[in-house]
Amino acid sequence: MIDNLEGSELKDLEAINLLDSSIKKEFDDISNLAAFICNTPISLVSLVTDTKTPLHQSFCIHAIKVPQEIFIVEDARKDVRFKNNSLVTDAPNIVFYAGMPLISKAGSILGTLCVTDTKPHKLEKKQIDALLSLANQVVNMFELYNRRAEIKEMVQNHAVESNRLENIIKATQVGTWEWNLITGMVTINERWASMLGYTVDELQPLSVKDIHKMVFFEDIPSLKEKNAACFEKRADFYVGDFRFVHKKGHAVWIHDRGQVISWSKDGQPLFMVGTHTDITKEKENELVIEQSEKRFKGLVQNGSDLIVIMDIDATYHYCSPTSLKVLGIPPEEFIGKNALQYIHLDDHKIINESILRLETETQFTLRPYRFKHRDGSWRWLETVVTNLMDNPAINGIVVNSKDVTERVITEEKLKKSEDYYRLLYDSQTNYVVRTNMEGNYTYVNKKFVEEFGWLHPEGDILGKNCLTSIIDYHHQKTHDVVGQCIAEPGKVFKIEIDKPSKEGKIVTTLWDFVCITDKEGVPTELQCIGLDITVRVKSQKALEESEQRYSDIFHLSPQPMWVYDIITLNFLDVNRAAIKHYGYSYDEFMNMNLRDIRPESEIPKLEEPSNYTQQRGESYYHGEYIHKKKNGKEIIVEIRTNILSYKGKVVKIALATDITERYKHTQAIEKQNKKLKKIAWTQSHRVRAPLTSIMGLVDLLNSNDQTVEEKEQVLKYIMDSAKELDEVISKIVSTTQQDEI
Repeated sequence: MIDNLEGSELKDLEAINLLDSSIKKEFDDISNLAAFICNTPISLVSLVTDTKTPLHQSFCIHAIKVPQEIFIVEDARKDVRFKNNSLVTDAPNIVFYAGMPLISKAGSILGTLCVTDTKPHKLEKKQIDALLSLANQVVNMFELYNRRAEIKEMVQNHAVESNRLENIIKATQVGTWEWNLITGMVTINERWASMLGYTVDELQPLSVKDIHKMVFFEDIPSLKEKNAACFEKRADFYVGDFRFVHKKGHAVWIHDRGQVISWSKDGQPLFMVGTHTDITKEKENELVIEQSEKRFKGLVQNGSDLIVIMDIDATYHYCSPTSLKVLGIPPEEFIGKNALQYIHLDDHKIINESILRLETETQFTLRPYRFKHRDGSWRWLETVVTNLMDNPAINGIVVNSKDVTERVITEEKLKKSEDYYRLLYDSQTNYVVRTNMEGNYTYVNKKFVEEFGWLHPEGDILGKNCLTSIIDYHHQKTHDVVGQCIAEPGKVFKIEIDKPSKEGKIVTTLWDFVCITDKEGVPTELQCIGLDITVRVKSQKALEESEQRYSDIFHLSPQPMWVYDIITLNFLDVNRAAIKHYGYSYDEFMNMNLRDIRPESEIPKLEEPSNYTQQRGESYYHGEYIHKKKNGKEIIVEIRTNILSYKGKVVKIALATDITERYKHTQAIEKQNKKLKKIAWTQSHRVRAPLTSIMGLVDLLNSNDQTVEEKEQVLKYIMDSAKELDEVISKIVSTTQQDEI
């Protein structure tokens, strides 16, 4: 049992937290053992504390007066110091007493280990020696619990010094170890053993040599060096991360802390304690984060955006490698140059205004402006400007630009063709998010919070599930793409996702998903980069509707039409009227070119330089050609062509009009005109000659100086001329009857 003594040395007992603790049973076990060895009915451990027994009546007060020796009273009834003591004369009627002082290594008196009897008693030397040993064991127990208290205090202090380690300690138990530097033996707790896949019983007995066998060979020199620094008092304690071998053979990263807590008088270390914390996941996460950052950097440097850092005067200090892809200019050519020398003069106002905005705004988006490409063309750029002058890692203005030339061109086309379209709003910067394998956010960037943070009014997005920001009908689609990412880690998958906006509308976003794995190849995280493509989708839809209107006009035209390549002359598209008029199917047309619908006599016209130049250069052309139908019939067609853009290429569209019947009719008219001319000539020449002759003969006949014979002869001439005139008239009639006029 444990008894208490009044005294002034309470600080040692209070420091080791023994008073009113759960360790009294251990002391009771030792006192019972002492009673058994000394063959006495009573044994107890008396500590220097307050007591109900007056100090002047206590046997133990006499015992601690000579700390180095055992105090024995064989018969208190005969001892003048105790014969009148109430403990002797009354219950418990102590007659025999033997007490051994308990002295700490610091020299403080902690109490006594004593045995008592109600009858006289003598102790043999071996019993006295055993009592001395048990007293030492009690002191060792005091010291052991003292060391454990120091270990607990060290862990608490360590938790205060490191917030990150504090979080780990909260999430996992801490392994503890106690190293007796004299014996070389190490005492561990169950958590220490379980970190390496063992139980404490499996590892007992455990020496420091056994522990070194569990440490990776490459890490032992560092561990020994840290221990030596503590032993030589070059360091108060040591901290290190070391690899241990798990029972199953794999590596376990241990965060190890140690401190010497006991020294000999000559300055040699006696006892060392410490803690072990399993940081394997943290180490693996560090590797994953490092890999993720490398991938993220790769996406930034090799993506579609151009990123530069400039000073307040717009002088370049950094340019991403994407400048070569976006502008055809190597990044090093920009360094030290001013941005205005590359920007269209009419757009300088935009840049100057942005410099003024930096005085009051941290981040803003510039409307598209023109930037000169290496080939001399102007590319439209859209830019997000972020002021990071106060950030020592950047110390400049970060400018994130993307080439929106195609979008601007599309917008201009829509504006010309559809008056209800106007310029679309400036696109935003990319969203960047990371999720764990359960789909919960582990990181979101500022842009994502600005756009979708309203979905979490409590303000904490991290830990929330990503499906909360995705419209329901795209949940399954997202699950499917995530499954593909997990099946092929490291591969980038694109996905369009609809998200809700504050205004209750739908925001269409385009994302790149990539799955990140740990060093074992196990998927641990999804990294996603996205952007708002709502405007692009609307523009594309409008363009598709415009193209559909063109397609309807083309295919439903009653006149044959086709689209062909101006270089190869291959058909690229034909309408229904062409299929019906020429007799070829659509698939047959798609395997033909203009030569296939020309007679051989007409093919050389396609190869003529003047015609080839016309095909390549003129935007509009009009001409007549002979074409051949599938049944072999030749027709005359009037062709009208114009240049247009079709599926990304410059082509020509042709409108064909069959003028065969009109051509025949024209030829008939021309033939009839020739006959009329011939008749007119006959009238004016051949008819006039006999008619003139008749008229002259009639005048001669009217003359009075002719004889009868002469008149008869004149009449005969008149008759001959009349016959000649009749023949001419008959011939005219015959010619007229041959072809209708």
